[in-house]
Amino acid sequence: MYQKSISLTFLLFFISSIFIMGFSQNTQKGQRVAVFKNGTGFFFNPMILKAEKDGEQKGKFIIKSLPQALFGTFWFYTNGKPISSLKSYVSEEKNDSKKVSNLSEMLYANIEKNVEIILKYDLKNQVVGKIQNVNLQNEMLFLATTKPKVGFMVITMSDIQSISFPKQPNTDYYPLQNQRIIEVEIDKATSQENVEMAYLQRGIGWLPSYLVNLKDDKKAQIVLRAELVNDAEDIKDATLSLVVGVPNFKYDKLVSPFVSNQSLESFLNQLNGSTGDLRRGRQQMVMSNAITAQSMAYESMDMDLDTYGGGGDTDELETQSQEDLFFYTKKGVTLPKGGRALYSLFNEEVDYKHIYEVELTQNNARHVVYKQEDEQRNDVYHSLELQNSTSFPWTTGTAMVTQPRKTKEGAVSTTSDPQVLSQDMLKYTAKTSKSMLRLTIAPDIMVKDNEQETARETNIKKKRIVYDLITATATIEVKNYKNKEVSLKISRTVIGEMLKTNSEWESKKRPNYYAINPVNDVVWELKLNKGESKTITYSYQFYVRR
Repeated sequence: MYQKSISLTFLLFFISSIFIMGFSQNTQKGQRVAVFKNGTGFFFNPMILKAEKDGEQKGKFIIKSLPQALFGTFWFYTNGKPISSLKSYVSEEKNDSKKVSNLSEMLYANIEKNVEIILKYDLKNQVVGKIQNVNLQNEMLFLATTKPKVGFMVITMSDIQSISFPKQPNTDYYPLQNQRIIEVEIDKATSQENVEMAYLQRGIGWLPSYLVNLKDDKKAQIVLRAELVNDAEDIKDATLSLVVGVPNFKYDKLVSPFVSNQSLESFLNQLNGSTGDLRRGRQQMVMSNAITAQSMAYESMDMDLDTYGGGGDTDELETQSQEDLFFYTKKGVTLPKGGRALYSLFNEEVDYKHIYEVELTQNNARHVVYKQEDEQRNDVYHSLELQNSTSFPWTTGTAMVTQPRKTKEGAVSTTSDPQVLSQDMLKYTAKTSKSMLRLTIAPDIMVKDNEQETARETNIKKKRIVYDLITATATIEVKNYKNKEVSLKISRTVIGEMLKTNSEWESKKRPNYYAINPVNDVVWELKLNKGESKTITYSYQFYVRR
């Protein structure tokens, strides 16, 4: 399996080819969203723009709802007509309606309506007039009066004792606020144009979780479920694609200055600071939650578009693969901002087998004295080896393992709830490959290991440095206390040159560019009958500096 991340340039091209193809023929395709596991989503939002009423502004359109598009990802599409101007600026605009909560807001909500006011300093006389304006910040009322005389008054809110209206007043108001808007000018535009905005933004992601149910000793049912978290924006009747793969979003922490109020100096400081952190960012991604950061790699690059059934609503899902991306697609999705949803992606039956595995402590070619008086006992883990015979790769995610309960007679119960065995992480598994899923520690399989120095050749000069060449001989003692045959996998990382063993092994050498000794990944696979014991003996050599 290879590791590979997707560049943003390729990502934009590829997703655009999937979601925008045919735009010139059909602009009303509906909202489309491609959701990644790293907390970002690519939105394609179609809209109908209506021209400004001013006849001199023909072809000019205003967009008041701006997305938090990430730097370099905001794109604007028309139905084949050139855009002569696309700009954003701050304008005083009405916000969503609010309920009045004080006297100033009540008067503001009823501008252009008649009102009767009693002032604190003259409780006997009424002031009657029409509300002209209200300054909410300075709490001032501008009133065109008809009583006690025709004129104009400016009244502070602190001077008002009470107010009354001849008719039912408004209790909702639309506060004005400075906000950034987009102004679009389209050549040869009509009074109404179909357009689309495309952008990447943070605040939306999906988390995979598996259920592995052991139906019998050889077959397991595996179900993949997606947990969608939407803190970005409202999703309405959209085509939703859950993407498997890790794109390389170099500037995924920077909001585009086109849609933000951030100063240029502040943005450039962030931009310059982000360019040097790419390697560190990748390392942090790898070391953080592997569920959101596993790379995409699989064999087939030309899977046809298919529909898979089972697992709740999986019959409404489509799957598609291209290059290093894999898509689970669902149509007609509606989820408001702040919403959460669960979707079943597949429900399949696969082969599996029980494996017991132990990883021995790596040797230290610098500090360990190879003469142990006591043997070291190691934890043996009971794991499942799952064969991915499905038509799609398995993305990294949590996995809960269950099995049907059995009756006292040993038969499988069809009425009881399944028994939960464990939960662990199922790592990325390509099609046709295998994956290990750890269950628990197996105390009834014993594995002890010991080693000691058996030979030393001194004063060996290599590249002007003097070394000793040490030969170490090691033993591994194993015993199966179970009442059945088990398969045991023993692995160890060994620094040095492997010499010989009395049991078949698989040894893969890795180059160690900064040291004289190579690194070996060594594996022994054994079959142990009920109560059977075995002893493995092997040896290796390594150089130590004098």
